[in-house]
Amino acid sequence: MVVAVATAGPQLIGRERELEIVGGLLDRAWGEEAQTLVVSGDAGVGKTALVAGACEVRQGAGEILVGACLPLTSMSIPFLPIRSALRGNPRLIAPPLSQADGAGRDFAVRFDAWLDEQSDRRPLALVVDDVQWADRSTLDTLMYAVAGPASRRLAIVVTLRSGEVGLGHPLQRWLADVRRLPRTTELELGPLDRAGTAAQVQRLLGTLPHQSLIDDVHAHSRGNPYFTRLLVTGLAPDARAVPASFPADLSSAVLQSWYRLSEPTRQLATRLAVGGRAMRADDLAAVVGDADVARTRSLLLEAVAEGTLDLLDDGGFWFHHPLNAEALEAALGADERREWHRRFADAIEADGGAAASVSSAVAVADHRYRAGEPEAAFDWALRAADAVRGAAGTGEELRLLRRAVDLRAQMPDAEPSMEDVLRRLRRAAEDAGATAEELEAVEMLLERIDEEVDPLRAAALRVRRMHLRFMRGLAFPELPEMEHAVRLASADIASPEYALALAELAQTERWHGSAAADEHATGALAHARAVGDPRALSFALTVASMNATFAGDIAAAAEFGEQAMPPALEARDWFGYVHAALWAANATQSWATEAYAERIGACRRELESSGGPHAYLAWLSAVEANARLAGGAWREADERLRVALGSDPGPLGDVEARLTAARLAALQGQVHEAEAHLRRVEELVVDGSAFLPLEYDAVRAEVRLAAGDTAGAYDAAVAGAVDRGTTPTMAEWLMPFAARALADQAQSARDAGEPAGDVLRRLDALVERFPHVIEDMSTSTEIIRRQVAALDGLYAAECARARAAPEAAESWSLAVAQCSAARLPWEEAYARWRAAEEWLGRGADRSAGAEMLRTGLALARRLRAKPVEEELVDLARRARVPIGEPDPTSPPPGSEVPGLTAREREVLALIAVGRTYSEIARSLVISEKTVSTHVSHLLAKTGSANRVELARLVRRLEHGDEGEDGRTDADGAP
Repeated sequence: MVVAVATAGPQLIGRERELEIVGGLLDRAWGEEAQTLVVSGDAGVGKTALVAGACEVRQGAGEILVGACLPLTSMSIPFLPIRSALRGNPRLIAPPLSQADGAGRDFAVRFDAWLDEQSDRRPLALVVDDVQWADRSTLDTLMYAVAGPASRRLAIVVTLRSGEVGLGHPLQRWLADVRRLPRTTELELGPLDRAGTAAQVQRLLGTLPHQSLIDDVHAHSRGNPYFTRLLVTGLAPDARAVPASFPADLSSAVLQSWYRLSEPTRQLATRLAVGGRAMRADDLAAVVGDADVARTRSLLLEAVAEGTLDLLDDGGFWFHHPLNAEALEAALGADERREWHRRFADAIEADGGAAASVSSAVAVADHRYRAGEPEAAFDWALRAADAVRGAAGTGEELRLLRRAVDLRAQMPDAEPSMEDVLRRLRRAAEDAGATAEELEAVEMLLERIDEEVDPLRAAALRVRRMHLRFMRGLAFPELPEMEHAVRLASADIASPEYALALAELAQTERWHGSAAADEHATGALAHARAVGDPRALSFALTVASMNATFAGDIAAAAEFGEQAMPPALEARDWFGYVHAALWAANATQSWATEAYAERIGACRRELESSGGPHAYLAWLSAVEANARLAGGAWREADERLRVALGSDPGPLGDVEARLTAARLAALQGQVHEAEAHLRRVEELVVDGSAFLPLEYDAVRAEVRLAAGDTAGAYDAAVAGAVDRGTTPTMAEWLMPFAARALADQAQSARDAGEPAGDVLRRLDALVERFPHVIEDMSTSTEIIRRQVAALDGLYAAECARARAAPEAAESWSLAVAQCSAARLPWEEAYARWRAAEEWLGRGADRSAGAEMLRTGLALARRLRAKPVEEELVDLARRARVPIGEPDPTSPPPGSEVPGLTAREREVLALIAVGRTYSEIARSLVISEKTVSTHVSHLLAKTGSANRVELARLVRRLEHGDEGEDGRTDADGAP
């Protein structure tokens, strides 16, 4: 069978699923089911690393033999990979090196018998790398071994470079024969996706890379890990692009197969590289001036056989890896390169294809540009941009229009005007979600516009600039800017521009706490409805939803938000749609709920089906991830984050995703990763605290707490509490984080025998200033009320912990119940740790403490909240609280004791691991009185005096008559 795997994700840089496949085959071989695996892929894609990673995990359980074939040209060494494999593992008994020396005809039989003998002793994996270079003797020996007994503990793994095994290659017959044998699997290893490349670049640089660098590296390497490493090695951590010139080792690596070609084929391949796209033999022959098309085709087929080129389904030829073309063109001199570009452009125009084909128009535009012909390049850039619109995608149109803008600046008298080209660029950038390019075009248009002559267009451009600056993380909406836009648009209050500017002024006023927001929002909606413009109507309805939300009118807020989305899609205003979707969701649920995540997910899917660009999809994906994380669905959150960061998400999507990723990493104990995400946020956003829709300060405080920086956590939490007119997202978390930081400081002072007076005075000042948590907004649903109460409970419990108050245990128990009711699992796990610590530490209620500890540990493990899990395990050790679980794979405890019912055995299993009556009752969904009855029956049937003796009985039965070391639950079980 053939397993084609779409790779994604960074662990062994994007190979989790492949590792699982290879590991599964090795495990089956270890279990006496012989397996053969053929791993194919391009050079540098990671075949050897993948197999080595899977084998390393199982190194202690069996023997691993690894040998490699070599590309020898003037000699052949029989059995070379087998020889090197045997020499590389001296632990094996009597490796038959001497028998291999003569390359005797019966070596395959003897080697196979030796494999039998070794795999009888221990499981064995034989790995042969680069089998495309294997000699015939090695291939025959491997074939004989592959066809051997099915029941031996043997795995044979071979890797091969798929690009070097053409139709006439000797390995083709061998592969065909191996495929017919049972227990043979093929794994085609593809390149990494963008997310995998991003993870590799991050590992190589030691920090989070810029999105532009990831795009550039992935575009060049096409996800090949080896090429990625060569491109990135030596780059500065803040690099934004790969070097213009190729490193020498990269050129050598990508041109290995080219060097094996004959000189005429090398020259022809170089000409094809300048051509920049796949070509048929007759077309290439016409450009290079070779009348013998058959000769040209023969040379191209030679390059195909060597793995340099691929023969495509349409009869065209192109490089197996695009870096080959880039390296070959870069090696030409500038004059020669320009001349060949001119010849390609002439040939395409003479053929007439440029007028009929989109790809030909783009090719002529590129060739004229690279030939150094600015007038022709400008004309063809515009013609090609027209041709690709709606055909080749907005990204290609955007590239051509950016070039046209640059060229137009060099030609003052050219037509069309710079303003016309900039408007086209802005439209293409908006369609593509390319906020940087659109902002640049908007700024250039604003520089050229006379606001007195064209005030409406100036107003619309200023509103759009505000949106783009927000999306780019450059500025939060500013009142003076929107007030100026309204003054400009008031030249015609019946215009769409006036309704739009007034709506965005009202939105800005709402964020800044201005009392005029309601009046302007009402006016904007009236004007927008009168005008009937979908864009203006969408923004007016959204600000109406926003105002109703702040006023606590949930029904109206939801209705306005729902009404705002369709006109945004009609206008293809992606920012307007996301803006409306977020406020519609805010009106119905807390952002920290599964229902909110589902609502945002539905909006994301609608936007995607409507053709929304990735930057806006990434924004919604990141918001959805944040909601799923808050509800404990961290795997789903991680999946949405991978989608958000799978392509350039734009700064706002990047920031949203990084904040959620930082929070997830901090909660799961990956502090360095969390800090790296926050550093990326700080690179992208001018002032994170000022961006009120972001949870910047709360996440910053949470990451600092995870890092043990209590002072930094307190400062971050207090910074988020500064009154900026409207509260930021996650405002309710700020005071619990601030109090937690102070409680940690007070506890550390007491542990060190030092006074905590200064810390407690700061706490008193904090509570006096903020007696309760800060509420995000005045919208109130049942779940929001529960979440506010839960976070208020955490705030009170942290204050009690800081003061070492007698009621601390009760405060934490109340917080546990409130967090559970509010569906805040991360906070519940943390509260259970603190509650267990208080109950067990003070000795007030050991049973309650043990129950809190065990349930908290189970929750922490489900969430993979490593910091809380480690604290609870340590607490269990110190307090001698048993935390084991019954083993579902073992026979039921008491099987040897006659007369026990199934339910009594279930009760006995839980008693054996130290569970209390209440815990047993909850686990089995019975009453404590019923548990007591079952325990009485167990005592009578086993002759035990109490639960401790019952637990000892189970251990004796499990471990035999030898017993244990005498320690039981008597000294620690509740």
